[in-house]
Amino acid sequence: MKNDNEISSFFRLISGILLILAIGYQASTYYVFLRWIVCGSSIYSGWVFFKTDKSNWSWFLFIIGIVFNPIMPLYLDKLLWQMIDIFSAVLMFMSLKVIPKKTNE
Repeated sequence: MKNDNEISSFFRLISGILLILAIGYQASTYYVFLRWIVCGSSIYSGWVFFKTDKSNWSWFLFIIGIVFNPIMPLYLDKLLWQMIDIFSAVLMFMSLKVIPKKTNE
């Protein structure tokens, strides 16, 4: 089985790609799907970083998870969402360069 860092890296990569694709105009169902994927991968990756003492990155990822929360969604203008999507995608891709140390579990 893969370790938590490999799984979280995969989800962050997928989320970053989906966020870039969201900059264009997509069907509304795409944005619902995007919220679930980005929120889930952000919270999971934030937990992985938090466990491995990379707390700065964990807070960035937790905030992204809150912004993309599908249960209580934020309703913002398209232009603002495009900026948030770009910023979040950049953070997701940058976080791929950070390698948390393995835990002793």
